[in-house]
Amino acid sequence: MALDHLPRVQLGLFPTPMQHVADLAPGLHHLLLKRDDLTGFAWGGNKVRTVEFVLADALERGADTLVVAGGPGSNFAALLAVAAAATGLAVRQVSYGSPRGAAALAVSRRAGAEVFFTGSDDRQSMEVGAREVAERLGAEGARPYFVPRGGASPVGACGFAAAAAELVSQLAERDLPRATVVLPVGSGGSIAGLLAGLGVNGHADQVDIVGVSVSRSPSEVEPCIAACAVETARLLGGSGPSTRWRLVDGRAGGTGPVADRLVREALRHSGLVADPVYNAKALVWLADHRAELREPTVYWSTGGALAAADTLITTFAEAGIGSGAVGAEANT
Repeated sequence: MALDHLPRVQLGLFPTPMQHVADLAPGLHHLLLKRDDLTGFAWGGNKVRTVEFVLADALERGADTLVVAGGPGSNFAALLAVAAAATGLAVRQVSYGSPRGAAALAVSRRAGAEVFFTGSDDRQSMEVGAREVAERLGAEGARPYFVPRGGASPVGACGFAAAAAELVSQLAERDLPRATVVLPVGSGGSIAGLLAGLGVNGHADQVDIVGVSVSRSPSEVEPCIAACAVETARLLGGSGPSTRWRLVDGRAGGTGPVADRLVREALRHSGLVADPVYNAKALVWLADHRAELREPTVYWSTGGALAAADTLITTFAEAGIGSGAVGAEANT
């Protein structure tokens, strides 16, 4: 495999399962679920794939400190902090906004990360701030390793290049020569890695990819994905990817009755815990456009258990559940 020459810290249990669900939720019938919520390290999530390569590259380069751009609810930053704790690498996390009660932030700190806030609500301020921290540490004699938001670098995307090989193998096991993959997209490293992996290994014509952008407009993130995919392919010894792909806008779909119903039914029908930041938005888009997609369709679950827990705790607290309420409210 093209990835064999790259350093990698083995953390996850791969391949993650591919599960057929006949009726996931209203409008979502006969889907294949790629269960990257079941990656097997800490609380799981697809970012375990990214952490394996980012952490290994930092160690290979002799870094002593990881400087990561990550919001208060960043699953990636929290996983990176947990994984780095066993290696002796220090972690500095630079976040936008101000401290708030996110489980991921609490985990980052529990794992030993020092967290700094930019004081701005602009997410882009994280990367500016993280680069400034890295430069300052370097000037002081440390050996920092800068990690962009979501680990969306060519090195980080290699985790999803490996996932592309899993996907093709699992489709072959089901005698499926082609498929459409739908996945939530934030920083874009996941889709970039899939594009690179499919192209380098000669499977570009087997898979169409639809990325549901959950935090930025497609026009903003699409060039970043394309550039990262090209650089990842080059890192793997290939040329630019040729897989058919598109990015759609899913920012509006994470909350409200429709999203709540989809999230609830997904949990009951498949055990899938869908967070409101990534999966709920992508599932709402998929339910609206399911009939347009070529069969079979693979929905790629990204995880997000900590964000889902944040939402559930808030919802139950607002309803008074957990403080002695019983009866009908307990089934909310």
